[in-house]
Amino acid sequence: MKSVFLSCLALTCFAANIHAQAFRKGSLLVSISEGAVYANYHTSNQSGDVIHKNTNNGDRDPITVEYGLTNHWGVGINFGGDIFTVNPSNFYNFHTDGKDVKVLTSEATADVHYHFFVTKRADISAVGSLGVAGVSIEGNTGDGKYKYNAMGHIVRGGVQARYYILKRLNAHAMVTAFSSHCTTKDVADNTVGNNISTSISGLAWEIGLGYRILR
Repeated sequence: MKSVFLSCLALTCFAANIHAQAFRKGSLLVSISEGAVYANYHTSNQSGDVIHKNTNNGDRDPITVEYGLTNHWGVGINFGGDIFTVNPSNFYNFHTDGKDVKVLTSEATADVHYHFFVTKRADISAVGSLGVAGVSIEGNTGDGKYKYNAMGHIVRGGVQARYYILKRLNAHAMVTAFSSHCTTKDVADNTVGNNISTSISGLAWEIGLGYRILR
């Protein structure tokens, strides 16, 4: 009788611990964040010869959604982008009266998360992502409008840490390494940078807030 009681008590404690976890099966998380990027930015021609390369700092602004398949594994999607400033003459062979241009990158990825450390309030996971990416430059000069678009792929991996301030509200930080490559293949309406590919790789830091909708 005593062994039965102890077994029931152990199961009850285990169930309570699972219920108290910051991440578990059935969790649905939505997060927004802002951050910075330190990247190697370079362009190349159709033959793969580098036109220009340089290190560049940028700003990052993603939105992520994740669903818990088990108490440790989750899948999700990410929509985000970075902002860089580059010299168009060096990278894309066109001029804007000596002014730098703003480069907008975009990405949509499928993500896999492994939550290797989970307590009542803390949650640390490894993240891997694969998806599509784009690079866009648009503006006007005295000679008219310039437009450059390129499409390609991106891979990303890193670590994310969450801490729950309230029952469902968390603050999080994330560090990732990434690599993207975009080309102008099948893009018909560019006015500059035709046949020039853009490759960006580096590190990104993010901080933000998240909300656990389910469980």
